[in-house]
Amino acid sequence: MSTIVHVDINSYFATVMQQENPKLRGKPVGVIKDVGRTCIIAASKEAKLRGVKTGSRLQDIKYLVPDLILIPAAFDLYLDLTKKLKKIFTSLSPNVDVFSLDEAFIDISDCHQLYPDSVAFGKLIQDQIKKVLGEWVTCNVGISYTRLLAKLAGEISPKGSISIIDENNKDLYLASAGFESICGIGYRLSKKLKLRGITNAYQLNFFEYQDLQSLVGPFWAKELLEIAQGRDSSTLRQVEQRRDQEMKSVGRTITGFRLTDDEEVIKQTIYNLCEEAAHKVRQMDMAGRQVSILLTGEDQVWYQHKTLKYFIHHTDEMFQILYEGFYQNWQRNFKVIKFGVFLGQLQKMNQVPIRILDDWEKKEKIYQALDQINDRYGLFTLRPATLTKAKLIRPEVTGFLGDKRFHGL
Repeated sequence: MSTIVHVDINSYFATVMQQENPKLRGKPVGVIKDVGRTCIIAASKEAKLRGVKTGSRLQDIKYLVPDLILIPAAFDLYLDLTKKLKKIFTSLSPNVDVFSLDEAFIDISDCHQLYPDSVAFGKLIQDQIKKVLGEWVTCNVGISYTRLLAKLAGEISPKGSISIIDENNKDLYLASAGFESICGIGYRLSKKLKLRGITNAYQLNFFEYQDLQSLVGPFWAKELLEIAQGRDSSTLRQVEQRRDQEMKSVGRTITGFRLTDDEEVIKQTIYNLCEEAAHKVRQMDMAGRQVSILLTGEDQVWYQHKTLKYFIHHTDEMFQILYEGFYQNWQRNFKVIKFGVFLGQLQKMNQVPIRILDDWEKKEKIYQALDQINDRYGLFTLRPATLTKAKLIRPEVTGFLGDKRFHGL
């Protein structure tokens, strides 16, 4: 039987900030994306005990936790520490899948001679994390024979614990856990199930496929019956399936602080996002030929896309199409608050038809030189005049690493 170990760092974003600054330890800390933001994207253990949750808004919790300390996210730090975590895991087992910035699956099925005691292995992981990341950093370790059950073991256990789910206690865990603890079941689906009186995964064993199909459709009917037995959901099966897949598209979105109709701000924002997306594509030695732009207002949406006959990965080419080609030809009729740019249908450069243009060759050499400096000292160290006076939008690493291969994870 397989042995899967799931490691989940407790309150990752907030805890590592407390590790960095001892004055924050033991205090309620809320992490926000940037100065001026009002949505909590992570909370410390102390804040969670007082009712602060991920997604909480300041206006809703300022009276509940008046002494909440707000700190802007440090995505570069989180990514750097996640890379250190992966080094710990791969030093112990060759089969590691980083699931998100703060969690990973370690398969030790082929390492039974090295680790005959899985609980001792869990303790080893916890000790190594404290040694590398710091004493204040704790984690939950869940152990089972499927990813779903290993993750569930850690989800509903006390902070800093090591828990095992096996055939003997599987049904007890599935019956005691709400759907919010089951990876692969989202809010809408759980709400639909609860309306039928189904509040946990174990109850699904008492339904026939036809009953579930009429309620949630054929795909989810099959998925739910798999989950009821503790088997992996499609979300977890795809973790391993996508391990060696190349990225198909790159995008970057940002929501502003307020609605704007300032043309210079809109221009700067679009260029800023184009630079981040195109730089990422160049780092992967890829190019794409489908470009698209999304602008959202209070309740309006504008979207344009185009599939080119050639591949691009230079920022100015992407910007020229999206801003000069699309945006400036649009009679904008609403203020904008959300921006998005995308470059898709990506291919490796050695698979892309060569563009026989002297101008392209010169641009390529210039961008290679710029990228070398920006890769070393940080994106936007060198930037065009368009962004000289702009408030830069820095790269952001999402919690769920859909682009983990790009980040070396």
